[in-house]
Amino acid sequence: MKDDIGGVLEEKKFKESDVTLPPYPDAARFIEFKPRRNSSNHFFIDRESVSLAEDRVVRYSVVVKSESGATTTSYEGLRCKTAEYKVYAFGLQGNQWTPTADPQWRPILRLTPDFRFALYKDYFCDVASVAGRNAEDLVANVVGNPLNNVSDKNR
Repeated sequence: MKDDIGGVLEEKKFKESDVTLPPYPDAARFIEFKPRRNSSNHFFIDRESVSLAEDRVVRYSVVVKSESGATTTSYEGLRCKTAEYKVYAFGLQGNQWTPTADPQWRPILRLTPDFRFALYKDYFCDVASVAGRNAEDLVANVVGNPLNNVSDKNR
């Protein structure tokens, strides 16, 4: 692992916190967010699923809906320090989670249409650190929708 960058609150030796799946996402709690490129899909975070543990991993439920009505739901973690994500579970019909067989940290692709890149760059991270002190700050970042309020320090 790379050395710490000054001011980053993460440990040099990463130890992931235990993960418990949250309640299944409920449309009444959705916050829509925009990726960096236009998409016909709609992207949502369940505000009640957003968390920030001692390991400094931002965890959240994300729902992607296509124009045709197809829906993909997942529970994921994002590490700002390393620009990586992990999928812990996928949603099934009947509003149930199915845990991922072998969740692994994967690099966030630096492609503008990728929703994870938008979460990393525009909502949850500030360079290599988390863009907030707690889950409430992170939800406020999504609600504030930086793409509509361009003060944008990260672009």
